[in-house]
Amino acid sequence: MRKIPAKYNENLTICEFDSEQEWLEFRKDRIGASDVSIILGVSKWKTNDGRIKTPRLLWMEKLGLDKADCDNVATRYGKAMEEPARQMYQKIVGEEFKATCIINKKYPYLMVSLDGLNITQDHAVEIKNCCEADHLLAKEGKVPAKYIPQVQTQAMVTELPFVSYFSVHNEDGAIVKSAKDEDYCKMLEKELSKFWECVETMKEPALTDNDFIDKGDDWLKKAKELFEVQQAKKIATDQEKILKEELKLLSEHRNARSGDFLYTCSVGIGRVDYKSIPALLDVDLSQFVGKPIESWRLRKLKTA
Repeated sequence: MRKIPAKYNENLTICEFDSEQEWLEFRKDRIGASDVSIILGVSKWKTNDGRIKTPRLLWMEKLGLDKADCDNVATRYGKAMEEPARQMYQKIVGEEFKATCIINKKYPYLMVSLDGLNITQDHAVEIKNCCEADHLLAKEGKVPAKYIPQVQTQAMVTELPFVSYFSVHNEDGAIVKSAKDEDYCKMLEKELSKFWECVETMKEPALTDNDFIDKGDDWLKKAKELFEVQQAKKIATDQEKILKEELKLLSEHRNARSGDFLYTCSVGIGRVDYKSIPALLDVDLSQFVGKPIESWRLRKLKTA
């Protein structure tokens, strides 16, 4: 990978890659513009196994805990048609454009892979080979809602006053000049920073409705059975704690017996509090963390 300072903005760096795999590895350590609609809950993209891309699934991808395959006929078609669409756009506007990856030192956790940037680096374009409904919106001068986060992130990272959105459908092109929305970009910076903090701290982002799949009566029956068992267990556990404390008081905190029962106290060594060790205060212990441990919890939604 090569990093080249942008000509007209000292905050920007252009990144060049020798292979798509190198680009994918670089992208894994940052939020890409196409990730933003997922983080904001705007996207409804599905993986090949039918899951909707949610902030949690994206978080797992960034940490290497999941690999959501989204390579399908539609995505392959989009990639194949990107260059012809770029050629069409160049003819319309009379300039040459090159696919370009840019990072900004203001946002070290972000990157944008532009479908096109002109030679003077003051005009960027996002190209979409769209369905008819999305293309009709572009013909009306509107960017479809699901693409607004991506285009605005591109404007924010490149610090350009606008990004062109170019919609193509059946060899018909429509250009929407999408101006940078300062208030929207402030919201983006806040939400994207929050998500990236989850990645850095390995704290799972909040679950959404799309993180769950609806199941039928058989699942509901089994869930009710488990919930009732858990509730009975909780009641028994609470009763156990009370009886233990009462028996401890009656034992005067000493080993005691009566009839066939013995009540004994054993003392073990406490756990090491690593945070209290001065020599480890500046040591990154995350590299010593073991494999993720799955934990399943059944909850009952509160009803009004």
